[in-house]
Amino acid sequence: LAQLDSIREYLLEMRSRSEGESKSNRGGWHSEGNLFSAEDACLAPVREAVTTTIFAYIGEAFNYRGPIQLALTGWSVINLPGNYNVPHNHAANLLSGALYITVPTGMTGGAIVFQDPRLNLNAHETEGMRALAIRPPWMVTSITVSPKEGEILIFPSWLIHWVEPYQCEDPSAWRIVISFNTSITK
Repeated sequence: LAQLDSIREYLLEMRSRSEGESKSNRGGWHSEGNLFSAEDACLAPVREAVTTTIFAYIGEAFNYRGPIQLALTGWSVINLPGNYNVPHNHAANLLSGALYITVPTGMTGGAIVFQDPRLNLNAHETEGMRALAIRPPWMVTSITVSPKEGEILIFPSWLIHWVEPYQCEDPSAWRIVISFNTSITK
């Protein structure tokens, strides 16, 4: 989005006026309410980009090309170095996602991690496999995705995930994301 700077300023201004709320975040700021409920001109490009991406995802992943109505809710999480989000999912939704507004330069950590819900994936491991260093791909029980500024990430809402704490040289460097949920309505 070409408007990332103005969106960042809008969200930081919103943060300065509101205490926010505590959800899965540990430290940082979580906005209140639904960012997509108001017809705010500043967030219109975000709403459009997220909706377009969700429609494309549904078309590709579900092989669906017909008319569809979506309910969309969004919020912002603004973190400083050391802040993070604990493991959670987004029950009662179809898809969830994140639009990365700001990713600090030189950031280490701060990735979103998705947990494979299947248990005991490594129960079949044997001495022979260890000796040969054979590891089937299903033994990787989590996927880590590093954020990229301007990128939209979409995933199934039931998937357990968390955000790692991050570090960077600037102790006041914000990591700003707009997260969202969607479900299909009639």
